[in-house]
Amino acid sequence: MKHHEDHRFAWLLEAAPDAMVCVDADGRIILVNAQTERLFGYERAELIGQPVEVLVPDAIRDIHPGRRAGYLTDPRPRPMEAGMELAGRRRDGTTFPAEISLSAIDTDEGILVSAAVRDVTQRQLAAETAARLASIIQSSYDAVIGKTLDQVITSWNPGAERLYGYTEAEITGRHVEVLIPPEDREREGEIVAAVARGERVEPYQTRRLRKDGTTVQVSLTMSPIAVRSGAIVGVSTITRDVTERQRADDRFRGLMEAAPDAMVCVDRNGRIVLVNAQTERLFGYGRDELVGQPVEILVPDQARDLHPAHRAEYFADPRPRWMGADMQLAGRRRDGTTFPAEVSLAAMGADDGLLVTAVVRDVTERLEIAAERERLRIQAERDKLERHLHQSQRLESLGQLAGGVAHDFNNLLGVISNYAAFAATEVARQLPGERGQGIGDDLVQVQRAAERAAGLTHQLLAFARQEMIQPRVLNLNDVIRGVEQMLIRTLGEHVELITDLAAALPPVVADPGQVEQVLVNLAVNARDAMPQGGKLVIQTAATSIDAAAGLGAVPPGQYVALKVSDTGTGIPKHVLDRVFEPFFTTKPKGVGTGLGLATVYGIITQAGGHVRIYSEPGVGTSLTALLPATQEEGTASVAPAPAAPRHGHGETVLVVEDEPALREVTRRILDSKGYRVVAAASGDEALDVLARQLDHIDVLLTDVIMPRMQGKELADRVRVLQPSARVLFMSGYTQGLLGAQGVLEPEVQLIEKPFTETTLLAKLHEVLSNPS
Repeated sequence: MKHHEDHRFAWLLEAAPDAMVCVDADGRIILVNAQTERLFGYERAELIGQPVEVLVPDAIRDIHPGRRAGYLTDPRPRPMEAGMELAGRRRDGTTFPAEISLSAIDTDEGILVSAAVRDVTQRQLAAETAARLASIIQSSYDAVIGKTLDQVITSWNPGAERLYGYTEAEITGRHVEVLIPPEDREREGEIVAAVARGERVEPYQTRRLRKDGTTVQVSLTMSPIAVRSGAIVGVSTITRDVTERQRADDRFRGLMEAAPDAMVCVDRNGRIVLVNAQTERLFGYGRDELVGQPVEILVPDQARDLHPAHRAEYFADPRPRWMGADMQLAGRRRDGTTFPAEVSLAAMGADDGLLVTAVVRDVTERLEIAAERERLRIQAERDKLERHLHQSQRLESLGQLAGGVAHDFNNLLGVISNYAAFAATEVARQLPGERGQGIGDDLVQVQRAAERAAGLTHQLLAFARQEMIQPRVLNLNDVIRGVEQMLIRTLGEHVELITDLAAALPPVVADPGQVEQVLVNLAVNARDAMPQGGKLVIQTAATSIDAAAGLGAVPPGQYVALKVSDTGTGIPKHVLDRVFEPFFTTKPKGVGTGLGLATVYGIITQAGGHVRIYSEPGVGTSLTALLPATQEEGTASVAPAPAAPRHGHGETVLVVEDEPALREVTRRILDSKGYRVVAAASGDEALDVLARQLDHIDVLLTDVIMPRMQGKELADRVRVLQPSARVLFMSGYTQGLLGAQGVLEPEVQLIEKPFTETTLLAKLHEVLSNPS
């Protein structure tokens, strides 16, 4: 019978789920089960006869015999050291948290102690996980609520108390309907029933009631609560107050609906998620026909295959981007027709990921207006050319008339002057004394008037290009130096004369006396335009004119430019076309004859040259005379042959010029010579282009005087954005004049208008080659 009991005891020991270790009074292991081998990693034979401390962690091994002896003094069945963190030690030296129960067995050989050892690692992990989850729920700002399937509230975190106003004690055990508006309760019951059936419920927005009776918009996630068997016994909800977000969404939708342009919101997959009323009107679709569709439904057929790649590229770098009508974008309506469009893109975050909003504008009318404006511009250019032609014809006719009148009037003046002299001699002979003296004085006044009239006829003849001239090969610099002192006396002390004469100036063929008259006439005009004082700048330069220069009537060739600029009151633009007409003047009544600029025009054109005038009211006037350079021998030095145009190598040039024709011709010159050119009509547009399109520019080529933003201010702002960019200014005024006016510093790089392709390329190359 005892053998049978021992056998049954051994069977029970082997079947035990815990590791069972039997130890004698000396602490020697006398019996272990299979679970002990699995838990500690020892073979049974390795443990039998070993001190039980082999299974104890090193840290408590020295004190364990004392504890074992203490148990033997009162060998009752009990859990070992409740509240202590017990551990076992495996064969490989690793340890594990343990739960140990002790019991004593009285045998013939004495008292044996049986230790049941259980590894509680998983239990501890589960407890830690539960504790962390509880901590998360308690600290969550969202309302986390547990309820039964009958919708009785069982748990309530601080977030729920903040949202609804009820404490946990006030709400626990109550039906959840206290939080739900009556009209929403039926739908809520259907959702809870779906969760109880194990169906997945997507997060949704709804309304909830607070303790104070107010309503709050919430985003709600509902999940099942299941026991270990998998049976669903309740429901948990996570609720977030989205009232402000809902208001923002409502405002956003309101703004979308009020927007004058079509607005289309697209998700990362290219599906339309939101459109406004203008989208329906523009594209011809109903809203329900668009939402959920790929955005390519609004893209013309020929661009549809390429559009997904463009869309993916934008999602990879979702910066605000504007794509103008110059990109030839188009939209496709429901009926298949297309229209030209501008599109602005912007990205915004949403609960379900990134959304891109495309603002689409139909620019059909604008393009039609632009086409009409271009037609009108071309017509205006044509009218301008016709006016110039008519002006030239009118001046030619006036010149012929003036020449004829001057010739006849010279004859009359000769008679008047000679007969006045005869009369004076006769009066002196026949009427000696005081009476004769008075008549003689009167006759002297007649002669002086005749001399002044003769001077006027000389000017008329010069305008008519009929005056006798003695042209010769000369250097304009020599003529200017020779007349400089006379000009200083003419100008007076309140006007400063500045000369800027180019070295190695090629010779021209002209009458030096007439050139002097040109300088004197211009100096007198400048003096009268600067009653409070100012600067007069005389400049010479060698230049070449080619077909690309945009100077129209000026034949291509080598020229010497004489530029005379003042800081006077300027000439109104509406009278610039008439300033070369004889007897036309902008001076006050009684000042001048109205022949000064007419004479200048006649002298320069008689020498085969051309005259251009540029003026800004309140800034000053600049007149440029172009005289053909000559290869004839003379006292003047011969200009070296112009260097071949310098080509660019892909450098980026930002051209800023408010005159469309000059801006375009500049762009075309540089573009054809290897530069990358971006043009702008103003300083504001240039800064906008720099921010949107250009990461880098090599040179800013800008006009000095422009509306709203002057060239110097633009250059200063560009240098802040791109310190390495070079700056080249251009102006119809001379550098000396601009420096005198304080518009530019004297040391800046400046190219003067009108410039040629050769001079522009050379100057640009010089600026790019400058290491500073």
